Order: sequence, then C-alpha cells, then structure tokens
Amino acid sequence: MATLDELIRGLLDRYAEEDGRAGPGLLRRLDDPALRTTQPRQGGGHAPPGSRPPTPLEAVHWSQRIKTEAVALDMDLRGSPYAQPWEKALRALPPNAEASDRVSETAHLVGLWYSTAQTVLGLRSPSVYFAYVRCLVCGERTIYGRADEDRPRAWCVNDACVDEYTGRPARYEGERVYLLTANAVKLGRPYPGA
Repeated sequence: MATLDELIRGLLDRYAEEDGRAGPGLLRRLDDPALRTTQPRQGGGHAPPGSRPPTPLEAVHWSQRIKTEAVALDMDLRGSPYAQPWEKALRALPPNAEASDRVSETAHLVGLWYSTAQTVLGLRSPSVYFAYVRCLVCGERTIYGRADEDRPRAWCVNDACVDEYTGRPARYEGERVYLLTANAVKLGRPYPGA
C-alpha cells in the first residue's frame, strides 16, 4: 500500500508504471488528451490512418471531480471556509491530515482518486460486480472486486457494512478473497461450484 505522500506524488508530479517507466502525474494525463492511454479500437468501423480516438469526457469529468473534492477535503481538514487552488490544496493534504489526526481517512480517499484515475486512463482494469457473492460482514450482495495478477481483492460497497476491525465496509485481500466463494448464492441456493 502506498503512503499518502506517494499517492499525491503519483497524482501530481510523477506516475511510475509497474514496468519501471515513469511519466507525468495522473491528473496531468487526464487533462491532456495527448498523454492519455489509447484504448484498442473495438471491432468494426474504419478510421483514417493517424486519426485519434474521440476525447473521452469521462477523463475530464474525473479530473475535475478529483480536483474539486481535494479542495473541499483540504478546507475540511484545515477547518477553514477559504479554498486554496486545487494543486496547493492537494499538496497540503498530508500535513493537514496529520495535524487533524485523519491520516487514515485521507489516505483512503486519495487512494480512491488514484485508482479511479488509473482505471479511466486504462492503466488498470475496471472493478467487477460479483453478483452471486454475499459479504461476510453484512450478508448483502454488494461485493465488487479486481482480479489483478499480483493482488486479487474484493470489497463491499454497502455503506451500512461495518467491519469490526477497520470501522469501514469489509475488504477482502489475499486468502480472504477465496472465503467469498463459499458464500456465493444463486436464487437462495448455494451457487454451483461453491
């Protein structure tokens, strides 16, 4: 798990890819169409050589949303009614989180922004809804997951779900992911193969 400072650095200054290459920060990539990861064309159609895919509004939407949320979070951490520019606010999150004793909460939120930017840019696969799996904590079918090669994980998106150890919705990583298959259901009956 990356530290809060590393997540902020990846969003703003320098994003390091898994193969060791580094490039501009994720927010700059979201803002600049030339820096976005190009997605393979989905079958059919013809495009002239050298043409670029249309600019996805989703990238612009997420860039603006992350910046707006960073400014609001900074104001909340400082307890101030005055906003700072988004970049200054984002850089101020680590010391302000420490001063207000909200490092864990802030790191979680910045981690969500970081992974969302990676997904929108095509640097990470999107999460998948596990329709037949019930959460081991709340019992609801609200489990999403990502099956990355190096780190499979799943999490509950039910706001009412509270894990007794973390105080947040349940997360399943490593061996705990495989416990979910025993809890799979289909129309009230155990799911075949579970």
